Amino acid sequence: MLIETARRAHAAAKETLALVNEGSASCAEMREMLEESKAAVAALVAAQTSAAASIAGRERHGDGGTQVLADAAGLSQRDARSQVKTAQVIEAVPAVRDAVESGRVSQANARRLADAVEKTSAADVASDGDLLANAESMRPEQFVREARRWTADHQADGGAADYRRLRSKRSVRVFDGDDGMVHLRGEFDPVTGKRIASRLRAQARHLYDADREHAADNDDAERRSFDQCMADALDNLTNITSARQGTGKPLADICVVAHVDDDTGELIAELPDGERLPQTVLEQLSCNAKLTGVVYDRKGKPIWRTESRRTVTESQWQLLVARWGGCFHCGANPGICQGHHIEPASRGGPTKLDNLVPACWTCHHRIHHDGWRMHKRPDGNHTLHPPDTVSFGSARAPDHVPALFKPGTQHDPDPPPPPPRPAPSRGEPGSPASPYHEPLLALT
Repeated sequence: MLIETARRAHAAAKETLALVNEGSASCAEMREMLEESKAAVAALVAAQTSAAASIAGRERHGDGGTQVLADAAGLSQRDARSQVKTAQVIEAVPAVRDAVESGRVSQANARRLADAVEKTSAADVASDGDLLANAESMRPEQFVREARRWTADHQADGGAADYRRLRSKRSVRVFDGDDGMVHLRGEFDPVTGKRIASRLRAQARHLYDADREHAADNDDAERRSFDQCMADALDNLTNITSARQGTGKPLADICVVAHVDDDTGELIAELPDGERLPQTVLEQLSCNAKLTGVVYDRKGKPIWRTESRRTVTESQWQLLVARWGGCFHCGANPGICQGHHIEPASRGGPTKLDNLVPACWTCHHRIHHDGWRMHKRPDGNHTLHPPDTVSFGSARAPDHVPALFKPGTQHDPDPPPPPPRPAPSRGEPGSPASPYHEPLLALT
């Protein structure tokens, strides 16, 4: 019975293809056929996935049917695994499962719904009819942003745990290939990934445009492809001596869009592609950012914009170094420190010396991600305390104010041992010594 049904479906598909190729069908007929075939294809994909899972269960394969589905349907291991996992997750939400099997929800949107179920709960997804309606009506490019926002809104910590999970998976590998090339492979959390991509594209665009201008004056000039410019941009940006382009301006970094939620009054921050940022990440980015205020009308048209400004100026940084000599808490070398707002800039903290301290990467991470608390003392000797601790030493300015020095010169003292948490090294994007260290924070 099953085999006969599958053969009839195959014969119907071949007959449909022959009628389309014949060329006698009208555009209206073919559009209607596309709609009908969407449901048929969705049902067949669901049948394939269910059959593969059933075989794997009976034969105890242990992979949920991934290998069977990959072999039978000609899918990659990655696509087969994703399809099997999606089917398993949405099984707990019958309304979503039925919408997928009937073709009303695409496989791409089904994966986003499955991800939402895993990060919140099946009950949350099942109870929100608007989410399912959006999955049915939106293209995958649109729904991915909607699903991210919905998921962040329904997570108790605003997505902080999910962000930490992604960040914990970050990695970079450099290895020699058999083709004589050196291969680079990296995975990053959303903020770091967007930041690196923005820097590389900005530098690559500069190189690409320079090649185009040169080629216009020289007919035999060789032009690099944009991918080649991206490779050269990475080489340039990892070499501090060639990081500037002669303009003295910072290179493009990352844009964070923040707005006040109409219902809750809370500040919501997102990357331009809709990736929601936890409050802790926003506060850390705000410590070393350019701020641009924008006001929109009801139709989304910008009607007012402020000039961008650096939150910590060069003169303020020099005064902070002279005042503290290094990290306000542990005394680490200023070359691995950043300006930290005691009252977060994302919550209106002013960029004034009495609201700023130099914090090394480790202490800065403790404040924004590990729950450490600062106590702002009237005498300026501020202290830093771990969670649930009343006191933890006393940080104060040194008795001897060190002479200002330029990082990287012969007067630069030996830096302390590397901090336990990964962070940019001196001169890399993100450190005060870098010519392009400040991300853009657009407040709307």
